[in-house]
Amino acid sequence: FGNNNFLIAGWTGVFAAVMLIYVSYWLHSKSSAEQWNDYIKNKSTQAIATGSLFSLGLLAFLAVFREGTETVLFYIGMASSINLATLISGILVGALILVVIAFLILKVGLKIPMRPFFIVSSLLVFYLGIKFTGMGINGLQIAGILPTTTNDVLPTIDWLGVYPSLQSLIPQLILIALAIAMVAWRYIKASSNK
Repeated sequence: FGNNNFLIAGWTGVFAAVMLIYVSYWLHSKSSAEQWNDYIKNKSTQAIATGSLFSLGLLAFLAVFREGTETVLFYIGMASSINLATLISGILVGALILVVIAFLILKVGLKIPMRPFFIVSSLLVFYLGIKFTGMGINGLQIAGILPTTTNDVLPTIDWLGVYPSLQSLIPQLILIALAIAMVAWRYIKASSNK
């Protein structure tokens, strides 16, 4: 697709990064088992209170649809940076891990500790959001949509999506600063509630 390939990869990378950063924030905000249980209880109670199970079904559909959309965006954002064999093998390994975890939960009765699960998930999703931000902006720069201000001092770190461009590095640094501020704010808030 030539230049259009970079344009498509750039926009999908940026859109995937926005979705992943939102999901990372959401996962972090639900890292407390009590908050998660309250969230599920409130949403399902609101849905049932309408007098119809249709709203509960719609809530379940929207939750699954949102997750499916995020998964598709995740793969689209990743597809431009790796070869097809690596992508397919990653999907197969992920599916195998899910089957093993499902078996352990259903047959062995394994209980997953919610707080560590949500914290690790939010960190992984945040990392991918940071990487896709850099890759998306870099794709838009290569396509000629965004300007490029390079600096020889700035590094190139492929696994982080860091490129020697101020236009891609500054948004990544802002996202990291916001994440640190959010974690600090939640820690201070939790400390003051004790």
